[in-house]
Amino acid sequence: MIASGQYFDVYGYAGIDIPSLLAALDYQSFYPGSSLTGERGDFSAILAKTLDVIYLETSDILDIHIYSYHGAIQFLPDVSAVDSIFYKYAGRSMHERSFYFHEKNTIYISVRDLELGVLGHEIAHAIISHYFVVPPPVKVQEVLCGYVDFNLRKSRGKILPKNKHKD
Repeated sequence: MIASGQYFDVYGYAGIDIPSLLAALDYQSFYPGSSLTGERGDFSAILAKTLDVIYLETSDILDIHIYSYHGAIQFLPDVSAVDSIFYKYAGRSMHERSFYFHEKNTIYISVRDLELGVLGHEIAHAIISHYFVVPPPVKVQEVLCGYVDFNLRKSRGKILPKNKHKD
């Protein structure tokens, strides 16, 4: 385990670069003016706190609050590692950068492809699957989780205005 917070135990592969992971999560938007200096243990504490804040922000976006929730996040090196875990549980490939597996209460996500919106999307799946007695259909969950992804990106200026496309 590389970190533990109020809402998640965090696991990662050997040699994971926590400062790069925090940068990918746009941690400075949660802690303006802060910089990553210090010991590895400090980085783990910052990661745990950042993930707790992301969980709470996701809860606010969904307007679903489960303060007793506790799950796990497994940071994997790349999509092929995520795919191998998915194959282990589902018996098929999916070639996605992340997924939430309810039976293990764990988010599996590629560090190489990590974005705040993607992690928020998976956290939304965890919240939804623990909130409803009968989870909504997959298509409904995807709409709600897409809404979280969009709002997290929008709040950080990652959504381009109409007619302003990246080249």
